Amino acid sequence: MIKYITKIVIVTALIFTGCTTTQQTSSSLSDRIVDRPENLSFPPLNPIQVPEVHQFEFNGITFFLVEDNEVPLINLNTIIRAGSWMEPSDKVGLASMTGEIMRSGGTVNMPADDLNELLESRAASMETSFGLTSGNARMNVLKEDFEELLPVFIELLTQPAFPEERLELSARQRRSAISRRNDSPSGIAAREFRHLIYGKQTVFSSVQEYDDLNNISVEDLKSFHARAVNANNLLVGISGDFTIEEIKPILEEAFSRVEQGQRNEIAFPDVDYAFEPSINFIPRNDMNQSIIRMGHIGGFRDNPDYAALQVMNQILSSGFSGRLMQEVRTRLGLAYSVGGNFGSGIFFQGQFFAGLSTASESTADAINATLNEIKRIQDEPVTQRELDDTRERFLNTLVFRNESRAAALNEQINNAYSGLPFDAFERYVEQVRLVTPEDIQRVANEYLRPDAVRILVVGNPDEIGNQLDEFGDVNIIDISIPRPGESAPRATVAGDPDVGREWFGRMKNAVLKGDDVVRITEKSALTTQQLPGMTLDAEIKFDFASLNMTQTLNTPMGTIQIKLEGNSGTQLFGPQSQDLPPTAVAELRKMVERHYINLARNAHSMQAMYTGTEQVDGVEAAIIYLPEMDVFVALNKQSALPLRIYFDDFNAEAGGDIERVIKYENWSDSGSIARPGKMLELIDGEVLGTYSYTGYSID
Repeated sequence: MIKYITKIVIVTALIFTGCTTTQQTSSSLSDRIVDRPENLSFPPLNPIQVPEVHQFEFNGITFFLVEDNEVPLINLNTIIRAGSWMEPSDKVGLASMTGEIMRSGGTVNMPADDLNELLESRAASMETSFGLTSGNARMNVLKEDFEELLPVFIELLTQPAFPEERLELSARQRRSAISRRNDSPSGIAAREFRHLIYGKQTVFSSVQEYDDLNNISVEDLKSFHARAVNANNLLVGISGDFTIEEIKPILEEAFSRVEQGQRNEIAFPDVDYAFEPSINFIPRNDMNQSIIRMGHIGGFRDNPDYAALQVMNQILSSGFSGRLMQEVRTRLGLAYSVGGNFGSGIFFQGQFFAGLSTASESTADAINATLNEIKRIQDEPVTQRELDDTRERFLNTLVFRNESRAAALNEQINNAYSGLPFDAFERYVEQVRLVTPEDIQRVANEYLRPDAVRILVVGNPDEIGNQLDEFGDVNIIDISIPRPGESAPRATVAGDPDVGREWFGRMKNAVLKGDDVVRITEKSALTTQQLPGMTLDAEIKFDFASLNMTQTLNTPMGTIQIKLEGNSGTQLFGPQSQDLPPTAVAELRKMVERHYINLARNAHSMQAMYTGTEQVDGVEAAIIYLPEMDVFVALNKQSALPLRIYFDDFNAEAGGDIERVIKYENWSDSGSIARPGKMLELIDGEVLGTYSYTGYSID
């Protein structure tokens, strides 16, 4: 209690002292306060200091060294003159897979697990990768471990093992990624806008497909690596706790093991682009907002107007202070987020774009507001005050671009790789300081074409309506993921349509005993491979008129409910709600369409081909093929009731077809319908789940 009272006394004394001090100094402070924030003045920024870089050549390799003894670490960064521009057109992704498996597969003398254990024990890291225009190999180690681990790094760089199992694992993971690539609307917008600018089947915007993965072998990885990694394709940068004199002989001894080989020449084709406006739409029924991208081809980094274009870019779209944000989001309230960029590429032209997301009903207004801001920067001169404020903010950010010696070193290595002068960054900063309001308006008019932008919208067609028509004829973009071998002609199924219709009519009469059945509820005890040893209470409500369904599962963890309504699906678990991806929605839709009652209801309007008879589970069955669904139905020749519904289904994550079978057993009459006592779902011959029905109701 005494301690507590003492604390109160001390705090009270401090508050009193503070108040007294405030009273004493308030008058002197008021003398120094200016009337408005914009009247504050600041000293000029300190000049940007670039550390001295020592450069030398050995064995065809150019080395860049920067001493930095702040911490006992050494960073080594190798740029490799190779990239996905070297890939065959039918093996997209070969470069990135080579970089990935170089590291994940270990070396010829050190398996991956041993390499990982060694690096973990030394708190070190080694990574390899290849992108579109270059490759990279990096090492970060303690100074005391550098000499020991550098030969390991050289071996990883020059003698990767490329084990078959690592290729299989990478392909499996990438197939899964391909199957999910349309789950993110923003990802769709970025990918498809790039296709609008550069074309879909070009080196600038190629996308890996299932067929590409199936075409890539270990020999392809080895061949790409052999073309990529040699001394004449390497630039090596090292920064850290060393002296030039001590590290140079270590580097020469280690990199003398790298064979020289042939230098790769980076040669991208010209971008085939014409300034033609277009409005493009990707329907997504599960969205309540629109994601918009608009723009056209950009420029090159070596453009003399590069600095002016980047300052213009800052005025137009630099975060909350940019015009797009101030006008489209803050004043008009038409965007959740908005921004843009005038891209200037090194080896090929960048892209100019403005991007935003908005409510579906505001799609056209948001597009027009964004275009108006692009036109305004052309028509209305930027004030000197706006330019100065923007330039000051921009220079403040540039100060931190090379805040470390390692960052400055990487800047110079990249300049050397790209063919830019070593002091390109310093020149750029000085050019930014010289940009005038007249420069901004000039480059805006010379390089921006708001009259010829290509507009892309990802959104809900029902909510957007006809808003896009004012921008021209709307082009609908198909983003469906090609299946493996999809370009090959499909095998045709021969059959007798007259006999098929007759059999399907018999099935309808066998299943539907009376009036049409629109809605049913099935209750069952479910056993599934996913939860071995457990039996779940399951209830599924089908609405065959709307093709909707609701499935409720009572699990030990709680109740899970899955709903299909229209073109969207939802999973609910307690208070948690999650929208289902389009692929899952499509699967649920097929589940309802292929239900035996839905087939019976639509028997009169479906094309059905009789293909003959087979023994199915010891019962003679008539086999009917439904071309519209690509589904086979095996009907009991005595009762005409379904024994099996089977089809080949594409497994997106596996990247191939699987055989799916819906098997019905123990049929009985239940008033107005016939119903099975059990339904089994099989995939490639294995039982995935068994529904033992406990009750039916017809609504």
